[in-house]
Amino acid sequence: MEMLIHYTGLPQGMDQEEFKLAVANLLEDDGWLTGSGEDENGHYLELELEDEKVNPKHCIVAVRGYLCGAGFPRDTALELAGVATNIYG
Repeated sequence: MEMLIHYTGLPQGMDQEEFKLAVANLLEDDGWLTGSGEDENGHYLELELEDEKVNPKHCIVAVRGYLCGAGFPRDTALELAGVATNIYG
């Protein structure tokens, strides 16, 4: 299952590489980073979640909790199946 993280900025003191490493460590064997870049709305991080051995909801909840706890901007969103949802909503 593909998931995108859309964000306009990083928490103070965090750079792109630290963010990618933190998400990779969070997912461990349950998902992996497949891409990153910029689009018209800011930045994105593309992830592939393991969905054959693990319920992807666990990964989604873990990533959302990490983003909220790390202090990502209020407009940060997770996108699944083409539908973006604000992480604080």
